[in-house]
Amino acid sequence: MTAQLTPNWWKALADEANADSRFTAAARHFRGRVRIDYDPGTTDLDISGGRIVDVADGPSPRGADIIFRAPREQWDRIIAGESDFMKATTPGLGNLEMLGDAVLAMDNIRVIHLLFKAMSRVGTPPLAGPAPSPDPRPSGEPTVGRYITVDGIRTYYEEAGHGPAIVCFHAACQDSLMYRYVLDGLSDQYRIIALDAPGHVKTDMPAEGPFRSLTRHAEFNEAFMAALGLEKPAIIGCSMGGNLVLELASRKPQAYAAVVSSCGADYTPTMSGFLLEMLLSNGQQIVETFCESLTGARTPANRAREAVWQIRRNVPEVMAGDLIGYAGFDKRDEVGRIQAPVLLLRGEADWLVYQEQVAATQSRIPGSQLVVLEGTGHYPMIENPYEFNETVRTFLQKNGHK
Repeated sequence: MTAQLTPNWWKALADEANADSRFTAAARHFRGRVRIDYDPGTTDLDISGGRIVDVADGPSPRGADIIFRAPREQWDRIIAGESDFMKATTPGLGNLEMLGDAVLAMDNIRVIHLLFKAMSRVGTPPLAGPAPSPDPRPSGEPTVGRYITVDGIRTYYEEAGHGPAIVCFHAACQDSLMYRYVLDGLSDQYRIIALDAPGHVKTDMPAEGPFRSLTRHAEFNEAFMAALGLEKPAIIGCSMGGNLVLELASRKPQAYAAVVSSCGADYTPTMSGFLLEMLLSNGQQIVETFCESLTGARTPANRAREAVWQIRRNVPEVMAGDLIGYAGFDKRDEVGRIQAPVLLLRGEADWLVYQEQVAATQSRIPGSQLVVLEGTGHYPMIENPYEFNETVRTFLQKNGHK
């Protein structure tokens, strides 16, 4: 239902935002006027000292520092909770324009994100959410951290369990910790290996700086697996890593027992150049906001917090390198060479790697399988580890990796 954006609605928005302790904490040092241009009207919100202190129906004579302009249907999706600031400004997924001092907006992206989230709560009583995803079920096998030198780079990896090998490649801006529940949960049957990519947390930075292409990651990871003496392992990746395993399996079609591309696709041009530049000045806050936006409704609060904490652990230049590689990824003409069994696994709530995008990837990989985890977002091995692990286990056993 379309909201009536009357002066009273905007005042209710101010009350909702001001009652949100996260908004007031994020905005305590922010001072500026935010204009919402929703066609046929405009409203200016004056934010100071952690609060919306004034609401002006129509443009304020004092002007606005930041202007957000979009067709009315885009605002309706935001108000209905079907979109938010991050999704609405992502190329191809929304049509929200950011005018005025866009740098000020990105430097205070958490303020803007929480303001937009407050829009979806105005006049809407809290609804009971779905039952949370199950707790993880550890195997009891210990996880051990080790170092190995690969291409001159001191590389950190963790492993747990015995049996057929599974190598896990993390998402952009993350590290091997992303797979803690996979190391815990699948090590009853498999030898699980998860590494920090070059420049990420415990692995040294390459001499040339962060990798900026997934092909460079692929070359390094082939050398890593050779250094460990692995023969025909299964490979799992998420997001950037989900793209990476598709490239690895395209490069060496006979080299892998199975491929699990989680929240990956063969073509991901979904990062704006401006956002990639802003990562260098405000990377932690930007990726934190992305992570919150991409988390599913079944994710318990503790694992949602963990996902945010994990994604903040890398430095901004590494974040930018990862997402430049992700945004430039296009292997549509190559994935058809993959001969290993392929599972494309995505979270239902993952708007960044959406269903049509993954289905298009599936159409280009003969025999590949697509599974969707209900109420789960972009980080399924953190958000919903038990169902993720059992989906992977079933796929691997079905395809003889056991």
